[in-house]
Amino acid sequence: MAFLKRIARVDPLVLFLIAGLALYLVLDAAGLVRGNDRVIVVDEARLSAFMASQGGRDPGGKASLLDAAERRELIAAYVRDEALYREALALGLDREDSAIRRRLVQSLRFSLQDEGNDEATAGKPSDAELRAFFESHRDRFLESPTVSFSHVFFDKRRRGTGAAQSAAREAKPMAATGDWLAMGDRYPYQRSQTGVTEATLAAELGEEAAQRIFALDAESGRWQGPVESGLGFHLVRIERKTAGGVPEFDDIRPALAEQWAREQREQALDGAIDRIVGEYRVSIAPGLGVPSK
Repeated sequence: MAFLKRIARVDPLVLFLIAGLALYLVLDAAGLVRGNDRVIVVDEARLSAFMASQGGRDPGGKASLLDAAERRELIAAYVRDEALYREALALGLDREDSAIRRRLVQSLRFSLQDEGNDEATAGKPSDAELRAFFESHRDRFLESPTVSFSHVFFDKRRRGTGAAQSAAREAKPMAATGDWLAMGDRYPYQRSQTGVTEATLAAELGEEAAQRIFALDAESGRWQGPVESGLGFHLVRIERKTAGGVPEFDDIRPALAEQWAREQREQALDGAIDRIVGEYRVSIAPGLGVPSK
């Protein structure tokens, strides 16, 4: 009782300061005081994770397995990086530096993508789902017409245009019976091509030459031409042509399953991002002429 009477006679300001100190000590012990931001905790988990992030180190290694000198060096590097990282955050560099912002956004997207991949690959599509996906995305699987052919080349830059054309015409009857690989001039690309599209061939020979080759008869198996390109003249033997179009479902089932899984992952990622964005209220300045959300 005498003790309580002595406390009652103490200045209320002193009591307030004592209570504040006691509260500070309690919060500090619980890690709730901002001063603890100045404490860098080094433990096995943090140090091993930091070690894994360093180039040239075993990503599965443990800091405890290093010798004493290596451990001291690793701890010093970790403390230095952690201190600089916290100071950068305190200065707001993560908000003001566009490169850091992009990297953080990219890192979060990768993290969300990994989560989405786990969800999307949890099950395989049923046959009905794949068929429905195929019907709704037929244009994705549209195949272009292709041609497979061999050709004998006569270089108009080396021979001259007129001489190259004449040489091609003279060689045409012999190509059917002779060694066609020994005829003509050295061609800078392939002498035989398989399953090329008109666009691919146009990039090599020019659009007009590609159109003429695709228009040649595919049934005869004989040498035709000469077809002029930007490089010279070509005797051409068509070996196979495909009409293109949409392939049969069973022929592209693996590709369908892969596309389906990719779309599921993209949808999962979009959903995760939308959930995060939905947690924010957007305030748009009036001068932009767009209503806030």
